[in-house]
Amino acid sequence: MIRGALLLAVLVASPLAAQSIPMPFAAEMDTRQISVTVTPDRSTMRGLPTELRDARRRMQARQVVSDDHLRRLAAYGDGLAAQKYVRLLVGRGEAQSAASDVAYHAAIAVGAGRVWTLPEMVEAMRHLSPATEPTERIRKYIQVLYPHAWAGNALALQAVVDFNGEGRLFGALSNATRDRILAQSAQTGDGRIELRMALALMEQDNLTDRQRQEAETLLVRARETAHPGIRAAAENMLRQLTGQDAADG
Repeated sequence: MIRGALLLAVLVASPLAAQSIPMPFAAEMDTRQISVTVTPDRSTMRGLPTELRDARRRMQARQVVSDDHLRRLAAYGDGLAAQKYVRLLVGRGEAQSAASDVAYHAAIAVGAGRVWTLPEMVEAMRHLSPATEPTERIRKYIQVLYPHAWAGNALALQAVVDFNGEGRLFGALSNATRDRILAQSAQTGDGRIELRMALALMEQDNLTDRQRQEAETLLVRARETAHPGIRAAAENMLRQLTGQDAADG
């Protein structure tokens, strides 16, 4: 089933769903600030070549630093340099053309505790191809996203859902990751993650019986939410999945 048809079906489930519940649903802003330090940020000049020590002093003094120096400082684990490089690329309108560099350096920044760079990281990742993105960079994205997701960062959790799956950046969703996602989602109880996971399954052509059953299970869970828009969307998708719309017609 194509994404456009599913989105339309979700949005027309009820007036409330259409007017106030966009798809995908926006994560709560406060949980987006949940931060996990994956790799401690550089706090000293130790180990830096003289050239980069000078560049780091200029950066800390808010003076101009070249792209090359920012990249090299980021490679030495400087989260501030990584963040500044991301902002330079985005500010120059290169968020898509340099998506891999944006995502990777944003991951360095986020992993060092600069979680406010997470939106740029996730957005850039949406423009990456699993066929061409370097494996070591994909490992970095996973290394940074997963701890944030398991700590309760809603944006990171949604990204883990979105980038796992056949043909997606992180590859097929493992049972262990699936169980962890659902366990984390159960703590919020609003059903939005289950709805996203079901939608991802229903977008695929030629659903297997197992995939259909999994999507139905997810939608039943999503339907149990107290959120009226999510509940209406889940009910409408269940009707489509089980063929009730056709039977009613």
